[in-house]
Amino acid sequence: MGPPLFSPASVFWRVNRELASGLAGPRAVLMQIAHPLIAAGVAEHSQFHLHRFARLYRTSMAAAAITFGSRDFALRVIRSINRRHQQVHGALREQAGIFPPGTPYDANDPELKLWVLSTITDSTLLVYDSFVSRLSNDDHERYYRDSLTVAKLFAIPESMIPPTFADCRSYLNRMLESNAITVNDTAREIARALFSPSIEGTLLFFGSAIGIGLLPERLRREFGFRWSRRRERWLGRMASVSRRTRGHLPSILCSSPIATLSHVRALVQNTG
Repeated sequence: MGPPLFSPASVFWRVNRELASGLAGPRAVLMQIAHPLIAAGVAEHSQFHLHRFARLYRTSMAAAAITFGSRDFALRVIRSINRRHQQVHGALREQAGIFPPGTPYDANDPELKLWVLSTITDSTLLVYDSFVSRLSNDDHERYYRDSLTVAKLFAIPESMIPPTFADCRSYLNRMLESNAITVNDTAREIARALFSPSIEGTLLFFGSAIGIGLLPERLRREFGFRWSRRRERWLGRMASVSRRTRGHLPSILCSSPIATLSHVRALVQNTG
């Protein structure tokens, strides 16, 4: 196995290795299905109501493989994702935001992939800043530059990709201010099924509470999630306690085991 795609000394590795960064998953997934074309693909081509944790698990495992695995392994994972996505295509059955009935969707559409990857990047940095340690603007940019490597490996045209993190935030804001991102009935049905009153649904809801709290307020309202000042204060206290606690803990206790093993393997290969 060759060296990892990203250096263990990079901001990308440092941020993604944190176990707390996994809290970004629910926010990113909910933002993704707020795009009607993505919601349609999820609703019609997955069994989310039977396997509630599957999408979060696959996303987290793929992210770990790409961040901490070798370039060859990362490319194999990306090819596997693209092959699965080849089966995910169809057309909207009814109007959704700016998209009329019959609008085609395809999981390998570069515009949809850009939205997905942008929500992951934005959510990960937001969670890291809130619950681990606040990054500088330069660190945000370094993290984002590394994320562009992933975007290009997913065959998103370079001309379509925002060149800086500031540009990425502007892109996200433009999307959120437009009717392209709107929580329709399909997205709400997916959320209701994920968080249904069952043991799994209840566990997933509580595990997603932080991600829900960090959602853009409009999306949280459109999904129908109840939120209050009391919950907002709870979220702020959780973030403050997490940052203070993390500052006193050794990194190995807060790191993904996959990242730790990959780092050890890289050290052994470099000294071998």
